[in-house]
Amino acid sequence: MNSKGLIILGVIAVVAVAAVVGVVAVANNANTVPAIDFSQIPQSRGEDGAFVLGSPDAPVTLIEFADFVCPHCVTYESTINQFVREYVATGQAKLEYRMFPTAGGDMTRFAGQIAECAEEQQAGSFWKAYVLLYDLARSGQYNQELGQRVANALGLSYAELLNCSTEAMQVSTDVDFGRAQGVTGTPAVRVRYGDGPAQILVINGQSITSGGPSIDQLAQMVQQANS
Repeated sequence: MNSKGLIILGVIAVVAVAAVVGVVAVANNANTVPAIDFSQIPQSRGEDGAFVLGSPDAPVTLIEFADFVCPHCVTYESTINQFVREYVATGQAKLEYRMFPTAGGDMTRFAGQIAECAEEQQAGSFWKAYVLLYDLARSGQYNQELGQRVANALGLSYAELLNCSTEAMQVSTDVDFGRAQGVTGTPAVRVRYGDGPAQILVINGQSITSGGPSIDQLAQMVQQANS
């Protein structure tokens, strides 16, 4: 090959390497926000078994109804994560997560049962499973293998998870609770002040009955509750 050909190949190689570096850089930039360490935030369960994150003394609880694979829920998770970082981890609010199958149907019911049983098998595992299930949804791996993937990732017994899942009832409890609140789609939120009943979130006179409120609206809710 002549020198001109070698030069052209060299240029192509340099461009290819640059492209790969660029893709890696973009991917890294997209993941610069550190993952939440849920183990550092108080975890509890409500009177009906609902999974709750945050200080028992927090004056307000955001109740989220969501489906791990619902496209709008996957998008809204970034807002929920910001809410957790800024208000739940700092003791100003709690997050109560309610599993409400919509887009995921029976697969989300199974996912919720696996998450509940992960907690039964090893305390603190629900919120780890919560993160994994959203990750599986984003990566296109939210399928019949999700239970095995959760077990492998958390070091749990898949056989025990499966056995437990046949009697796990939290998803049904959450669905019944949501329907009683008028929830028909996901994401949806309700709010609880202190130990009071769940109610519709009202911000500046606007009732938010469906969809996910913005972080600014959630910030206003927390500020009012803490004032």
